[in-house]
This record gives sequence, C-alpha cells and structure tokens, in this order.
Amino acid sequence: MLKEVIYTEEQLNERLAYWQEKLRLQDWIIELRIARSRNMMQDASAAVDWTLSRKMASINILDHIDYPNDIVGVRDMENDLVHELLHLHFAPISDHYGNNNDIYSTFEEQAIESIAYGLIAAERK
Repeated sequence: MLKEVIYTEEQLNERLAYWQEKLRLQDWIIELRIARSRNMMQDASAAVDWTLSRKMASINILDHIDYPNDIVGVRDMENDLVHELLHLHFAPISDHYGNNNDIYSTFEEQAIESIAYGLIAAERK
C-alpha cells in the first residue's frame, strides 16, 4: 500500500541534490521551495519554470497543508519533484513544439508521470 511522502523544504532540497545527480541535471541551477496553493496555478501539486539558455529553473511543490480533501491516491512530494525535474530534459522539445499545443502537452505529461513513477518505485525497492 502506498503511503504519503511529505518532506520539509530542507529534506526536499536534499532529495533535489540526489535526483539532480541521478538524472544528470547537475549543470542546472535549480531553486526549490514549498509553496502554498494561493501562489500556484489552480489544481497544481507542483510546477517548474525554466530558462533553457541559462539552465536555470525554479520548482514549487505544493505545501501538504493545502492538499485537497478529494484527492485521488496519496501525495508524494518526491514523486512531484522527480516529475518536475524530468520536465527539464523535455524543455528543449517543449519550448519548440509544446507551446500552445494541448496534444503535445498531454502526451508529455503522461510520459513524464510514467517515468517518474517508475524511477521512484525502483528507488524505493
């Protein structure tokens, strides 16, 4: 059975360093913070913004205080982190093809979610 994985900002930053190495993203400067829902897009559990030319990104992970009551499944902050980090590998493609393309965005999200879930599952075995 899956259980919730909730981290402090400090713990998340430790996991960020770990996953940057695993995913070969050490050349990126990434700022990570836990954010309240009022500071994020509606219904988002995490978000990443990047500047590809500088290899800089900021990741916001939803504060567990703001998790909705009707959520399907359990919240896993580490999975959210890995998901957002994987977006950085897709950033060149997304910047070129994904802007305002709902079909591309849907397929990218599905692929990234499957990969993130698989990576986390393998890591926790």
